[in-house]
Amino acid sequence: MLESIRKRLTLLFSGSFFLVLVLILIGVYVTNAQLLNRMELNQLKSVSDRDIFERIEHGEDHFIRNPIYFQLLDGSGNERYASLPPDVESKTLRRFLSSNDTTQQVEWDDRHFLLYQRSTEEGRLLLMKDISPTEDTLQRLIAVLAGIAVLATIVLTLVGYILAGRAVIPVQQAFDRQRRFTSDASHELRTPLTIVYSGIELLEAESLSNEGRTILEDVKAETAGMQYLVSDLLLLAREGQPSPKQEVDLSSLVQKTVERFQHAYSNRVIHASIMPDLRMKGDTHQLNRLLTVFLENALVYSDDVIDVSLEETTTERQLTIQDRGIGIASNQQTKIFERFYRGDHSRHGTGTGLGLSIAQSIAEQHGGTISIDSTLGEGTRFIIHFPTL
Repeated sequence: MLESIRKRLTLLFSGSFFLVLVLILIGVYVTNAQLLNRMELNQLKSVSDRDIFERIEHGEDHFIRNPIYFQLLDGSGNERYASLPPDVESKTLRRFLSSNDTTQQVEWDDRHFLLYQRSTEEGRLLLMKDISPTEDTLQRLIAVLAGIAVLATIVLTLVGYILAGRAVIPVQQAFDRQRRFTSDASHELRTPLTIVYSGIELLEAESLSNEGRTILEDVKAETAGMQYLVSDLLLLAREGQPSPKQEVDLSSLVQKTVERFQHAYSNRVIHASIMPDLRMKGDTHQLNRLLTVFLENALVYSDDVIDVSLEETTTERQLTIQDRGIGIASNQQTKIFERFYRGDHSRHGTGTGLGLSIAQSIAEQHGGTISIDSTLGEGTRFIIHFPTL
């Protein structure tokens, strides 16, 4: 559980840092791109401000140096002077000149050009500059910034994992104290409860009045419930601690557990469909406890037939327990795995609210998950998904 918290904190820390970094890098790129494009445009504007017609007519057209090209048009749109590259796309230029745009970036033959036009007293002036070096610079800048982002992501993830580890230390300490307290309290309660239960069994052999026997039966039932609760608390106290796992014949375990319930509840019908020879790595006692929780719930909340099935798909083993009982409301289905959550038990026993929480913990320790499909008044189906390794 704490490792899961640490991973979430790592994702939160590194994600926040990465988002800030990406925003900074985007700002760097946009600022540089705007600066370079503004410099290119200012250069064209400075050229266009000269008295270009008069200087060209005097044969001084060499003051416009490559990679800046130009075209001078008279009032009728006819070309008077031009210095354009031989591979220029004339359609692109005519489309730009007929538009209302002052500037435009175009690309042909893997070269990038910046177009600029303005009206003059004697016609229209078009300037075109090869800005391929500027675009190459921006592409290299993108590559550099992407490399910085990747490297920073790795570093920030490692730093975030370290910081998250330090952040969960107090949580780990508090969790360990709580677990030790629960374990110690459970162990301490076991002995007196066993003594009380044994004393009740001895008293049952004595002659008692009807009222006394009724009281004794109530005390015995409550004591048995307390023993059950103490066992659940002890199991929860061990949550997260590694348990020895060995190869388990899951098919045999499910079959024997179902048979035990059929003998104990001879007035109930439990149908079993179990695929043979399904094995997995796990703890036999915990897996038995897992199935017991769902069978006990099915018997409490349903008076009809209970179906238990075990099958294997290409990706997982599915253990299904289905009843035809009262069902679970949709707004409670996300809460039933919380500790001590009981819902409405006014007509169906009491319970401690720990069973499903324990079942989920056991499933997670075996790499599994639990899904639920339930409809009020129709029944509930729990499916435990164990991965096939």
